[in-house]
Amino acid sequence: MNIEYSEHAKSRMKERSITEAEVVECLERWDTRHTDKKGNPVYRAKLESGRGIKVVVSKEDANFILTAADY
Repeated sequence: MNIEYSEHAKSRMKERSITEAEVVECLERWDTRHTDKKGNPVYRAKLESGRGIKVVVSKEDANFILTAADY
């Protein structure tokens, strides 16, 4: 998986201590998926660690992460 991260995503991931491995796990093993108001896919997953995160992906490029957060 060749993932790129927006500067916003990098900043939020650092702030929230979300690793790239956790983002990949979320994208590979998501529990729910919906689309935000702008049409971007949002993936939510309960990770192996028990942590719940969501990852927002660009609607134009499935390998470009816009942001990540806990839920």
